[in-house]
Amino acid sequence: MKTLLMAIDRQATMAEKVINVTLEQAKAHQASVIILCCVAPDDAACSQPIEIDTAEKNALSMDALDSRNSAEQIVRYALNPFAEAGIPARGMICSGDPATTIVEQADRLNVSMIIMGRRHLSSFNRILKGSVSAAVLERAHCPVLVDVSREPSPSV
Repeated sequence: MKTLLMAIDRQATMAEKVINVTLEQAKAHQASVIILCCVAPDDAACSQPIEIDTAEKNALSMDALDSRNSAEQIVRYALNPFAEAGIPARGMICSGDPATTIVEQADRLNVSMIIMGRRHLSSFNRILKGSVSAAVLERAHCPVLVDVSREPSPSV
């Protein structure tokens, strides 16, 4: 069976887009899914990867006290659509540089594909912050699917 690695951050709107793309791919390839959320390397509570296998149907309330709790909340939320679709899925929270961590976990888990979103940073912010999706594309040893769709603009 193939395994897909879905990389998400703690932004619910970004997660929704990537969840939908990953659901499509998992169904098309009859694959299982690993949902990975990275937290800052200085988060002492996440020195080792945290495995999560229980989905949570409740809507997200982004009032978590720290990055680990908000990461756990988004991973549990993201697991729910896969559970409802009958697709085997589990979650992981890891600390470290997001691009490096995503590629390391993809290699360690021998995944068939990495699926992630893109934030559409301005050129200035891309220089300042760097692009996680671009770094993953450069370093990955497996195919990478980057959802480049933009969020719908709010109506005026």
